Amino acid sequence: MAENLQPEPEDPKLSDIFGPEHVLDQLTASTREEVIAEIVKFVAEKRMVTDPRWLETALIQRERMVPTAMPNGVAFLHARHRAADKFPRQFLALARSKEGVSFGSPDERPTHLFFLLAFRRDQAHLRWLARLSWICRRRTTVSSLLQATSAEEISRQLALAVEELPGNLKIRA
Repeated sequence: MAENLQPEPEDPKLSDIFGPEHVLDQLTASTREEVIAEIVKFVAEKRMVTDPRWLETALIQRERMVPTAMPNGVAFLHARHRAADKFPRQFLALARSKEGVSFGSPDERPTHLFFLLAFRRDQAHLRWLARLSWICRRRTTVSSLLQATSAEEISRQLALAVEELPGNLKIRA
């Protein structure tokens, strides 16, 4: 399977890894395991993962080890170890829950935005995790993502936030 993998840039642009088609706008899950299952089903239906069962298990194990939920109602789901053969191409997906889900956030508030990071290289994974962490510390950005009325608007709002990244987090050409 690895021989069929698409080449990927060292430091991908947002448009390389994310678009409106990567947004699950109406997450209906009410538990941590249901959130993970629903997101995995979403990316599997879009053929973004070759082994959905592996991904679901890896995400659940990671969440049991240390929850990825942060204050501000955001979680950054990712497997503990990269598995290049599990993703035809790297991607970022975003699921949104209007009601919110208890997800182990340090502030004990519900989580509304669930980013799924799926990278084959640690460097790209860590850089995008840092970028998303910086972006989601800003309440205005989180609010704009929650208030967006479509997947297209969510994608635009995230792109605007990426444009405002500080120099050390800027995407290298």
